[in-house]
Amino acid sequence: MLSQHDVVPYLLSRGLMSSRCVVDGNVAVLDNSRRNRNYRIVSADGCHLLKQAVGADRIETLSREAAIYQQLFSSNQKNGIAAYLPRFCAYDSEQHVLILELIQDAETLRDQQQRLGRVSSHSAKKAADALAALHRADPTLKEKAITPRASVLSLHQPTLASYRNVSRAGLQLVEIIQKQKGLTDQLEELRHEWQPSGFIHGDIRAENFLIPVPLSRDKRPVKIVDFEFAGAGDTAWDVGSLFSEYLSFWLFSFPLMTASPLDRFIQLADCPLDKIQPSVRSFWSQYARCMVLENSKSEQFLLRAVKFSALRFFVMALEVSAALSSVNTYILSLVQLGMNILAHPEEAAVELFGIASSHD
Repeated sequence: MLSQHDVVPYLLSRGLMSSRCVVDGNVAVLDNSRRNRNYRIVSADGCHLLKQAVGADRIETLSREAAIYQQLFSSNQKNGIAAYLPRFCAYDSEQHVLILELIQDAETLRDQQQRLGRVSSHSAKKAADALAALHRADPTLKEKAITPRASVLSLHQPTLASYRNVSRAGLQLVEIIQKQKGLTDQLEELRHEWQPSGFIHGDIRAENFLIPVPLSRDKRPVKIVDFEFAGAGDTAWDVGSLFSEYLSFWLFSFPLMTASPLDRFIQLADCPLDKIQPSVRSFWSQYARCMVLENSKSEQFLLRAVKFSALRFFVMALEVSAALSSVNTYILSLVQLGMNILAHPEEAAVELFGIASSHD
């Protein structure tokens, strides 16, 4: 495994850094490890992100991500998707190292919301441009998306293997979902509504959009990162996932300190819905325009995306539960919100996301 001290010699051996740069001392290597061993390299020769997989599962996903980047940067991609991605630099299959461009002077969509207390409609439009470009990428790519689709749509029917890595809170969450009348039928219906319509990211999160800073004076595009789960799938899943990310800014901005009803806390939100909805509308309008979604086709896609946003709230609930011994109010609120959206998707599109029907 590469240590922090090994990074510079490794980049020298790959021709990604010059000895002159090292001699002049114009190099900084920062350890940013999470799931993989990650290093951020800032130098006069360029800025790079180095990701080295740790463990068999990580090796497989990193190899997959490298293959995705290589295919997206291939010459047969005519829709300009490369402009919305960090530049692919190299992949070392022997040491399981992926090297990408390190995007400078940028912040994540979540960082921007926390800094501004709202979400910029301008950044939402730029995010729509990036996601639409991704969805127009060559759908013949061999990889199928590894989305949480299968596990989420089968929450009510967990496999024996799924119990091995689930927490006590996760088990309680599964039990809660199994007891919800009608929810299992809705999950079965959504399973059949899934349409493998294009190339998708598969794990859209606010952290995976890098917004140029300062945005108002910068013509650089938004960048999308982290393609471990990308491949062929339903493009509405990505759109619904981003819808849920926007709505989570609101949900997590008010205190849920007790088991009191959710509506009691809505007025205490630091980031109220009226500061979120304009950006959601801007994103959806720009995305629909880029993808040429019109009339009934647009309505059907939007409705499916709204339903998928509900599933993303179940995913969030599972992720929150991973480190807990029992479900808390946040988990229950995420589940309740997801159930409400699934039960009334048309109303959710208008009242929660602020997207009026084209017939209105």
